[in-house]
Amino acid sequence: MPTLRRPFNGPKAANSSLGMPSNRFRLPNRMVELTVDLAALQYNFRQLRQYCGQKVKILAVIKADAYGHGLLPVAQVLAPAGADYFGVAYCSEGVSLRQAGITLPILLLMGVLPEEAAEAVAHDLEVTLFCREMAAALAAQARQQSKKVKVHVKIDTGMGRLGLLPTELMPFLESLGEFPELELAGLISHFAASDCCDRSYTHQQLADFERLLKGVRGRGWAVPASHIANSAAVLHVHQAHLNMVRAGITLYGSPPSLETPSPIPLKPVMSLRTRVLQLQELPPGCSISYGRTYFTDKPSLIAALPVGYCNGYSRLMSNRGCVLLHGQRAPIRGRVCMNLTMVDVTEIPGVKKGDMATLLGEDGSDRLTGDDLAAWAETISYEIYCMMGNSNYRRYIGN
Repeated sequence: MPTLRRPFNGPKAANSSLGMPSNRFRLPNRMVELTVDLAALQYNFRQLRQYCGQKVKILAVIKADAYGHGLLPVAQVLAPAGADYFGVAYCSEGVSLRQAGITLPILLLMGVLPEEAAEAVAHDLEVTLFCREMAAALAAQARQQSKKVKVHVKIDTGMGRLGLLPTELMPFLESLGEFPELELAGLISHFAASDCCDRSYTHQQLADFERLLKGVRGRGWAVPASHIANSAAVLHVHQAHLNMVRAGITLYGSPPSLETPSPIPLKPVMSLRTRVLQLQELPPGCSISYGRTYFTDKPSLIAALPVGYCNGYSRLMSNRGCVLLHGQRAPIRGRVCMNLTMVDVTEIPGVKKGDMATLLGEDGSDRLTGDDLAAWAETISYEIYCMMGNSNYRRYIGN
Protein backbone atom coordinates (compact mmCIF):
# COMPACT_ATOMS: atom_id res chain seq x y z
CA MET A 1 0.00 0.00 0.00
CA PRO A 2 1.37 3.44 -0.85
CA THR A 3 2.02 6.00 1.84
CA LEU A 4 -1.10 8.07 2.45
CA ARG A 5 -0.49 11.41 4.08
CA ARG A 6 -3.56 13.56 3.65
CA PRO A 7 -6.03 13.08 6.53
CA PHE A 8 -9.76 12.59 6.16
CA ASN A 9 -11.41 15.71 7.53
CA GLY A 10 -15.01 14.74 8.16
CA PRO A 11 -18.29 15.13 6.31
CA LYS A 12 -17.30 18.07 4.09
CA ALA A 13 -14.36 16.18 2.66
CA ALA A 14 -16.37 12.96 2.62
CA ASN A 15 -19.02 14.39 0.35
CA SER A 16 -16.45 15.90 -1.99
CA SER A 17 -15.54 14.14 -5.21
CA LEU A 18 -11.88 15.08 -4.73
CA GLY A 19 -9.21 14.69 -2.13
CA MET A 20 -10.11 11.38 -0.48
CA PRO A 21 -6.92 9.50 0.43
CA SER A 22 -8.53 6.10 -0.22
CA ASN A 23 -9.42 7.23 -3.78
CA ARG A 24 -5.99 8.58 -4.54
CA PHE A 25 -5.26 6.16 -7.37
CA ARG A 26 -8.82 5.85 -8.70
CA LEU A 27 -10.36 8.17 -11.24
CA PRO A 28 -13.93 9.35 -10.67
CA ASN A 29 -16.34 7.52 -12.99
CA ARG A 30 -19.66 9.23 -13.61
CA MET A 31 -21.10 6.03 -15.05
CA VAL A 32 -20.57 4.01 -11.87
CA GLU A 33 -21.22 5.40 -8.39
CA LEU A 34 -20.13 3.56 -5.26
CA THR A 35 -21.35 5.24 -2.08
CA VAL A 36 -20.25 4.68 1.52
CA ASP A 37 -22.70 5.88 4.16
CA LEU A 38 -20.67 6.94 7.19
CA ALA A 39 -23.82 7.57 9.24
CA ALA A 40 -24.78 3.91 8.77
CA LEU A 41 -21.26 2.91 9.83
CA GLN A 42 -21.62 4.93 13.03
CA TYR A 43 -25.05 3.43 13.64
CA ASN A 44 -23.71 -0.13 13.36
CA PHE A 45 -20.86 0.62 15.75
CA ARG A 46 -23.25 2.07 18.32
CA GLN A 47 -25.47 -0.99 18.06
CA LEU A 48 -22.45 -3.20 18.75
CA ARG A 49 -21.31 -1.01 21.64
CA GLN A 50 -24.73 -1.19 23.27
CA TYR A 51 -24.90 -4.95 22.68
CA CYS A 52 -21.44 -5.68 24.11
CA GLY A 53 -21.61 -3.20 26.98
CA GLN A 54 -19.07 -0.66 28.11
CA LYS A 55 -16.77 -3.13 29.89
CA VAL A 56 -15.86 -5.02 26.72
CA LYS A 57 -13.38 -3.32 24.41
CA ILE A 58 -14.15 -3.32 20.68
CA LEU A 59 -11.38 -3.86 18.18
CA ALA A 60 -12.71 -2.60 14.85
CA VAL A 61 -11.34 -4.72 12.03
CA ILE A 62 -10.52 -2.38 9.14
CA LYS A 63 -8.11 -4.53 7.16
CA ALA A 64 -8.42 -4.86 3.37
CA ASP A 65 -9.13 -1.12 3.08
CA ALA A 66 -11.93 -1.55 5.64
CA TYR A 67 -13.48 -4.36 3.61
CA GLY A 68 -13.50 -2.03 0.60
CA HIS A 69 -15.08 0.90 2.45
CA GLY A 70 -11.88 2.96 2.80
CA LEU A 71 -9.27 2.53 5.54
CA LEU A 72 -8.81 6.17 6.55
CA PRO A 73 -12.40 7.44 6.29
CA VAL A 74 -13.67 4.46 8.29
CA ALA A 75 -10.97 4.82 10.94
CA GLN A 76 -11.55 8.53 11.35
CA VAL A 77 -15.26 7.93 11.86
CA LEU A 78 -14.93 5.00 14.27
CA ALA A 79 -12.20 6.56 16.44
CA PRO A 80 -14.42 9.37 17.80
CA ALA A 81 -17.39 6.97 17.85
CA GLY A 82 -15.62 5.02 20.59
CA ALA A 83 -13.57 2.21 19.04
CA ASP A 84 -10.91 0.98 21.46
CA TYR A 85 -8.54 -0.65 18.96
CA PHE A 86 -8.08 -1.01 15.25
CA GLY A 87 -7.11 -4.28 13.61
CA VAL A 88 -5.33 -4.36 10.24
CA ALA A 89 -3.57 -7.07 8.28
CA TYR A 90 -0.41 -5.37 7.10
CA CYS A 91 2.21 -3.08 8.56
CA SER A 92 1.67 -0.59 5.74
CA GLU A 93 -1.98 -0.20 6.79
CA GLY A 94 -0.96 0.60 10.34
CA VAL A 95 1.63 3.10 9.18
CA SER A 96 -0.99 4.82 6.98
CA LEU A 97 -3.29 5.19 9.98
CA ARG A 98 -0.53 6.70 12.11
CA GLN A 99 0.44 9.13 9.36
CA ALA A 100 -3.20 10.20 9.13
CA GLY A 101 -3.20 11.07 12.83
CA ILE A 102 -4.84 7.96 14.32
CA THR A 103 -3.60 7.51 17.89
CA LEU A 104 -5.67 4.51 19.02
CA PRO A 105 -3.89 1.19 19.57
CA ILE A 106 -3.43 -0.61 16.25
CA LEU A 107 -2.92 -4.39 16.12
CA LEU A 108 -1.23 -6.02 13.13
CA LEU A 109 -3.32 -9.17 12.91
CA MET A 110 -0.90 -11.00 10.60
CA GLY A 111 2.26 -10.02 12.41
CA VAL A 112 5.22 -8.52 10.53
CA LEU A 113 8.04 -9.65 8.31
CA PRO A 114 11.46 -9.16 9.91
CA GLU A 115 12.23 -6.33 7.50
CA GLU A 116 9.04 -4.52 8.64
CA ALA A 117 9.95 -4.62 12.33
CA ALA A 118 11.63 -1.19 12.31
CA GLU A 119 8.53 0.50 10.90
CA ALA A 120 6.20 -1.31 13.28
CA VAL A 121 8.26 -0.23 16.28
CA ALA A 122 8.70 3.33 15.03
CA HIS A 123 4.95 3.80 14.64
CA ASP A 124 4.02 2.13 17.96
CA LEU A 125 2.07 -0.68 16.34
CA GLU A 126 1.07 -3.71 18.39
CA VAL A 127 1.93 -7.02 16.77
CA THR A 128 0.31 -10.45 16.68
CA LEU A 129 3.17 -12.79 17.51
CA PHE A 130 3.45 -16.48 16.65
CA CYS A 131 7.11 -17.22 15.84
CA ARG A 132 10.53 -16.65 17.36
CA GLU A 133 12.03 -15.02 14.26
CA MET A 134 9.44 -12.26 14.46
CA ALA A 135 10.04 -11.85 18.19
CA ALA A 136 13.79 -11.49 17.69
CA ALA A 137 13.38 -8.90 14.92
CA LEU A 138 10.96 -6.82 16.97
CA ALA A 139 13.16 -6.97 20.07
CA ALA A 140 16.24 -5.91 18.10
CA GLN A 141 14.45 -2.90 16.67
CA ALA A 142 12.96 -2.00 20.04
CA ARG A 143 16.45 -1.99 21.57
CA GLN A 144 17.76 0.14 18.75
CA GLN A 145 14.91 2.65 19.13
CA SER A 146 14.85 2.52 22.97
CA LYS A 147 11.22 1.37 22.99
CA LYS A 148 9.03 -1.50 24.12
CA VAL A 149 6.77 -3.37 21.75
CA LYS A 150 3.37 -4.72 22.76
CA VAL A 151 2.66 -8.18 21.39
CA HIS A 152 -0.45 -10.37 21.33
CA VAL A 153 0.58 -14.01 21.24
CA LYS A 154 -1.63 -16.03 18.91
CA ILE A 155 -2.77 -19.56 19.69
CA ASP A 156 -4.26 -21.88 17.08
CA THR A 157 -7.12 -23.50 18.99
CA GLY A 158 -8.55 -25.18 15.91
CA MET A 159 -8.61 -22.77 12.98
CA GLY A 160 -5.67 -24.52 11.31
CA ARG A 161 -4.22 -21.23 10.16
CA LEU A 162 -1.83 -18.86 11.99
CA GLY A 163 -0.74 -19.40 15.56
CA LEU A 164 1.09 -21.56 18.06
CA LEU A 165 -0.30 -24.97 18.86
CA PRO A 166 -1.50 -25.24 22.48
CA THR A 167 1.46 -27.46 23.40
CA GLU A 168 3.86 -24.81 22.07
CA LEU A 169 2.42 -21.88 24.02
CA MET A 170 4.18 -22.20 27.40
CA PRO A 171 7.66 -22.92 25.98
CA PHE A 172 7.23 -19.98 23.61
CA LEU A 173 6.22 -17.60 26.39
CA GLU A 174 9.18 -18.78 28.49
CA SER A 175 11.50 -18.07 25.57
CA LEU A 176 10.24 -14.48 25.40
CA GLY A 177 12.14 -13.88 28.64
CA GLU A 178 15.18 -13.38 26.39
CA PHE A 179 13.47 -10.32 24.94
CA PRO A 180 12.67 -7.84 27.72
CA GLU A 181 11.81 -5.30 25.03
CA LEU A 182 8.60 -7.25 24.29
CA GLU A 183 5.56 -6.66 26.46
CA LEU A 184 2.82 -9.29 26.52
CA ALA A 185 -0.30 -7.23 25.84
CA GLY A 186 -2.67 -10.05 25.01
CA LEU A 187 -3.52 -13.59 24.00
CA ILE A 188 -5.48 -14.09 20.81
CA SER A 189 -7.14 -16.91 18.91
CA HIS A 190 -9.75 -17.22 16.19
CA PHE A 191 -12.96 -19.21 15.77
CA ALA A 192 -13.34 -21.46 12.75
CA ALA A 193 -17.11 -22.02 12.75
CA SER A 194 -18.82 -19.48 14.98
CA ASP A 195 -21.09 -18.46 12.09
CA CYS A 196 -22.65 -21.95 11.99
CA CYS A 197 -25.80 -23.01 13.84
CA ASP A 198 -23.92 -25.91 15.40
CA ARG A 199 -21.56 -24.19 17.82
CA SER A 200 -20.15 -27.27 19.53
CA TYR A 201 -16.74 -26.74 17.90
CA THR A 202 -16.84 -23.06 18.82
CA HIS A 203 -17.48 -23.90 22.47
CA GLN A 204 -14.64 -26.45 22.36
CA GLN A 205 -12.28 -23.79 21.00
CA LEU A 206 -13.42 -21.31 23.64
CA ALA A 207 -12.90 -23.84 26.44
CA ASP A 208 -9.39 -24.59 25.18
CA PHE A 209 -8.57 -20.88 24.92
CA GLU A 210 -9.86 -20.12 28.42
CA ARG A 211 -7.89 -23.05 29.83
CA LEU A 212 -4.71 -21.78 28.21
CA LEU A 213 -5.43 -18.21 29.32
CA LYS A 214 -5.92 -19.38 32.91
CA GLY A 215 -2.66 -21.32 32.74
CA VAL A 216 -0.72 -18.33 31.45
CA ARG A 217 -2.07 -16.04 34.15
CA GLY A 218 -1.46 -18.74 36.74
CA ARG A 219 2.21 -18.75 35.78
CA GLY A 220 2.45 -15.05 36.57
CA TRP A 221 2.03 -13.39 33.19
CA ALA A 222 -0.30 -10.43 33.10
CA VAL A 223 -2.53 -10.60 30.04
CA PRO A 224 -4.32 -7.26 29.68
CA ALA A 225 -6.27 -8.25 26.56
CA SER A 226 -7.80 -11.63 25.74
CA HIS A 227 -9.76 -11.89 22.51
CA ILE A 228 -11.13 -14.67 20.37
CA ALA A 229 -14.60 -13.41 19.35
CA ASN A 230 -15.08 -12.47 15.71
CA SER A 231 -18.32 -10.89 14.47
CA ALA A 232 -20.33 -14.12 14.62
CA ALA A 233 -19.22 -14.79 18.20
CA VAL A 234 -19.85 -11.15 19.14
CA LEU A 235 -23.47 -11.64 18.13
CA HIS A 236 -24.11 -15.22 19.23
CA VAL A 237 -21.54 -16.42 21.83
CA HIS A 238 -21.65 -13.93 24.69
CA GLN A 239 -19.31 -15.93 26.91
CA ALA A 240 -16.63 -15.49 24.25
CA HIS A 241 -16.59 -11.70 24.63
CA LEU A 242 -14.01 -11.90 27.44
CA ASN A 243 -12.56 -8.37 27.72
CA MET A 244 -12.23 -7.56 24.01
CA VAL A 245 -14.00 -8.53 20.78
CA ARG A 246 -13.07 -8.11 17.13
CA ALA A 247 -15.92 -6.69 15.05
CA GLY A 248 -15.55 -6.86 11.30
CA ILE A 249 -18.38 -7.54 8.83
CA THR A 250 -21.06 -6.34 11.27
CA LEU A 251 -19.59 -2.83 11.15
CA TYR A 252 -20.37 -2.74 7.46
CA GLY A 253 -23.98 -3.82 7.85
CA SER A 254 -24.02 -7.54 7.05
CA PRO A 255 -24.52 -10.55 9.31
CA PRO A 256 -21.54 -12.95 9.33
CA SER A 257 -23.78 -15.64 7.90
CA LEU A 258 -27.38 -15.95 6.73
CA GLU A 259 -27.47 -19.18 8.74
CA THR A 260 -27.29 -17.06 11.89
CA PRO A 261 -29.17 -13.74 11.42
CA SER A 262 -28.07 -10.76 13.47
CA PRO A 263 -29.97 -10.22 16.74
CA ILE A 264 -29.33 -6.47 16.45
CA PRO A 265 -30.38 -4.15 13.63
CA LEU A 266 -27.64 -3.28 11.15
CA LYS A 267 -27.63 -0.80 8.28
CA PRO A 268 -25.86 -1.53 4.98
CA VAL A 269 -23.01 0.92 4.48
CA MET A 270 -22.10 0.40 0.82
CA SER A 271 -24.23 0.89 -2.30
CA LEU A 272 -23.43 0.67 -6.00
CA ARG A 273 -25.39 2.33 -8.80
CA THR A 274 -25.02 2.97 -12.51
CA ARG A 275 -27.09 4.40 -15.37
CA VAL A 276 -28.82 2.93 -18.39
CA LEU A 277 -26.41 3.50 -21.27
CA GLN A 278 -28.57 2.12 -24.08
CA LEU A 279 -31.94 0.44 -24.67
CA GLN A 280 -32.45 -2.14 -27.42
CA GLU A 281 -35.68 -3.75 -28.58
CA LEU A 282 -34.69 -7.28 -29.52
CA PRO A 283 -36.84 -9.88 -31.31
CA PRO A 284 -37.35 -13.46 -30.11
CA GLY A 285 -34.37 -15.75 -30.64
CA CYS A 286 -31.73 -13.06 -30.26
CA SER A 287 -28.59 -13.98 -28.29
CA ILE A 288 -27.12 -11.62 -25.70
CA SER A 289 -23.46 -11.11 -24.78
CA TYR A 290 -20.41 -13.37 -25.04
CA GLY A 291 -20.85 -17.08 -25.55
CA ARG A 292 -24.54 -16.73 -26.51
CA THR A 293 -25.62 -18.10 -23.13
CA TYR A 294 -29.03 -16.40 -23.27
CA PHE A 295 -31.62 -16.11 -26.06
CA THR A 296 -34.71 -13.93 -25.90
CA ASP A 297 -37.93 -15.96 -25.92
CA LYS A 298 -40.17 -13.00 -26.81
CA PRO A 299 -39.80 -9.39 -27.92
CA SER A 300 -37.57 -7.94 -25.21
CA LEU A 301 -36.35 -4.53 -24.11
CA ILE A 302 -32.73 -4.90 -23.01
CA ALA A 303 -30.86 -2.20 -21.08
CA ALA A 304 -27.08 -2.03 -21.30
CA LEU A 305 -25.46 -0.92 -18.03
CA PRO A 306 -21.87 0.41 -18.05
CA VAL A 307 -20.64 -1.78 -15.21
CA GLY A 308 -18.90 -5.15 -15.17
CA TYR A 309 -16.30 -7.32 -13.54
CA CYS A 310 -13.69 -4.53 -13.72
CA ASN A 311 -15.98 -2.79 -11.18
CA GLY A 312 -16.02 -5.86 -8.95
CA TYR A 313 -19.40 -6.98 -10.32
CA SER A 314 -18.67 -10.67 -10.65
CA ARG A 315 -19.01 -12.56 -13.92
CA LEU A 316 -20.74 -15.24 -11.84
CA MET A 317 -23.78 -12.92 -11.74
CA SER A 318 -24.36 -13.83 -15.39
CA ASN A 319 -27.93 -15.05 -15.98
CA ARG A 320 -28.41 -15.23 -12.20
CA GLY A 321 -28.51 -11.82 -10.60
CA CYS A 322 -30.69 -8.77 -11.04
CA VAL A 323 -30.60 -5.01 -10.55
CA LEU A 324 -33.25 -2.55 -9.41
CA LEU A 325 -34.77 -0.09 -11.87
CA HIS A 326 -37.76 2.06 -10.89
CA GLY A 327 -37.97 -0.03 -7.72
CA GLN A 328 -38.41 -3.29 -9.66
CA ARG A 329 -36.06 -6.19 -10.31
CA ALA A 330 -34.53 -6.47 -13.76
CA PRO A 331 -32.81 -9.83 -14.39
CA ILE A 332 -29.34 -10.06 -15.89
CA ARG A 333 -29.35 -11.53 -19.39
CA GLY A 334 -26.22 -13.12 -20.80
CA ARG A 335 -22.71 -12.88 -19.47
CA VAL A 336 -21.43 -9.97 -17.42
CA CYS A 337 -18.64 -8.31 -19.43
CA MET A 338 -15.61 -6.33 -18.29
CA ASN A 339 -17.47 -3.01 -18.54
CA LEU A 340 -21.06 -3.90 -19.46
CA THR A 341 -23.99 -5.85 -18.07
CA MET A 342 -27.30 -6.36 -19.85
CA VAL A 343 -30.62 -6.56 -18.02
CA ASP A 344 -34.18 -7.23 -19.17
CA VAL A 345 -36.54 -4.29 -18.51
CA THR A 346 -39.41 -5.54 -20.68
CA GLU A 347 -41.76 -5.73 -17.70
CA ILE A 348 -40.70 -2.40 -16.17
CA PRO A 349 -42.65 0.50 -17.68
CA GLY A 350 -41.06 3.83 -18.42
CA VAL A 351 -37.37 2.89 -18.41
CA LYS A 352 -35.31 5.33 -20.45
CA LYS A 353 -31.68 6.04 -21.22
CA GLY A 354 -29.93 7.65 -18.24
CA ASP A 355 -32.17 6.08 -15.59
CA MET A 356 -30.46 4.99 -12.37
CA ALA A 357 -29.96 1.27 -11.83
CA THR A 358 -29.13 -0.04 -8.37
CA LEU A 359 -26.80 -3.04 -8.23
CA LEU A 360 -26.30 -2.94 -4.46
CA GLY A 361 -28.56 -0.95 -2.19
CA GLU A 362 -32.12 0.31 -1.99
CA ASP A 363 -34.56 1.53 -4.65
CA GLY A 364 -38.13 2.18 -3.62
CA SER A 365 -39.40 -0.59 -1.36
CA ASP A 366 -36.84 -3.15 -2.51
CA ARG A 367 -33.18 -3.64 -1.59
CA LEU A 368 -30.32 -5.76 -2.91
CA THR A 369 -27.92 -6.71 -0.12
CA GLY A 370 -24.36 -7.94 -0.10
CA ASP A 371 -25.75 -11.34 0.81
CA ASP A 372 -28.08 -11.31 -2.22
CA LEU A 373 -25.15 -10.67 -4.53
CA ALA A 374 -23.02 -13.19 -2.69
CA ALA A 375 -25.62 -15.91 -3.25
CA TRP A 376 -25.64 -15.24 -7.01
CA ALA A 377 -21.83 -15.15 -7.15
CA GLU A 378 -21.42 -18.23 -4.92
CA THR A 379 -19.37 -16.36 -2.34
CA ILE A 380 -19.85 -14.30 0.83
CA SER A 381 -20.69 -10.65 1.40
CA TYR A 382 -17.11 -9.98 2.59
CA GLU A 383 -15.80 -10.66 -0.91
CA ILE A 384 -18.56 -8.63 -2.57
CA TYR A 385 -17.64 -5.52 -0.54
CA CYS A 386 -13.90 -5.98 -1.06
CA MET A 387 -14.26 -6.47 -4.81
CA MET A 388 -16.60 -3.54 -5.36
CA GLY A 389 -15.05 -1.14 -2.86
CA ASN A 390 -11.52 -1.71 -4.06
CA SER A 391 -12.45 -1.43 -7.75
CA ASN A 392 -14.39 1.84 -7.79
CA TYR A 393 -14.00 5.46 -6.80
CA ARG A 394 -15.81 5.90 -3.49
CA ARG A 395 -18.19 8.72 -2.66
CA TYR A 396 -18.81 9.38 1.05
CA ILE A 397 -22.03 10.63 2.58
CA GLY A 398 -23.29 11.07 6.15
CA ASN A 399 -21.59 12.43 9.24
